[in-house]
Amino acid sequence: MKLEACNVVVRFGGVVAVDDVSVALAPGRIVSVVGPNGSGKSTLFNAITGLVPMAQGEVRIDGRSLLDLPMNKRVRRGISRTFQTPRFDPDMTVRETVLCGYFPLRRTGLLAVCLQTSAARREAAEMHDRCDALLESFGLAAYARTPMSDLPIGQIRLVDVARAAAAQPQYLLLDEPAAGLTTAEQTMLSNEVRRVAASGVGVLLVEHNFELVCQLAEHLIVLERGRMLLEGTPDVVSADPFFRRAYLGVTEELEGAAA
Repeated sequence: MKLEACNVVVRFGGVVAVDDVSVALAPGRIVSVVGPNGSGKSTLFNAITGLVPMAQGEVRIDGRSLLDLPMNKRVRRGISRTFQTPRFDPDMTVRETVLCGYFPLRRTGLLAVCLQTSAARREAAEMHDRCDALLESFGLAAYARTPMSDLPIGQIRLVDVARAAAAQPQYLLLDEPAAGLTTAEQTMLSNEVRRVAASGVGVLLVEHNFELVCQLAEHLIVLERGRMLLEGTPDVVSADPFFRRAYLGVTEELEGAAA
């Protein structure tokens, strides 16, 4: 069982944004895609989730192709994601926003909801209970009735991750979830990502905070100008001289001075 993106190529006109990149994500693992701005990280996410078409390549879950499935049906197949820029209705409360994440799990139809059948009421109560527990675990319970427009960006990102996790995905794709978070919020996010992974969910993470990446991820994939530069464990990748120069900005002179 795994999510596989194989030999992905994405072109925008004559520009190759992702060039022959492959990623495999098993349940319970945390894999991170890192690289400088413009290296194709978010575009890779968009290709996996069906937001942009691929010129070449394949996306599979447990061996079954997703290429013919639109984005909403890929969600139902077990993929959930956040975006680099969170998308939300500013007039909705935090609780309402996270509740939207449960929509793919609904078993009762629209007619049952409109008629408020016993099954629809029971399902709604279950989702509200799950939502409240999720808000508590993300430290957002005190903001449940707060409009999204009143939140700082760090808490908006936490709500975005909570909404994505609400869908109970098999595979969770997080695009720069820690951007704008305080140190305390980053710790809370890290704990939740680990908890989600420990429950058997595969987590694919794009994040510029390399220290956070090394704390969370078991395997790193480094992109440079749309191509895979190298991959390996955090220790292997962080020790690579080219990666240290291109991504961390560490030069031989700085290393010598530090020594």
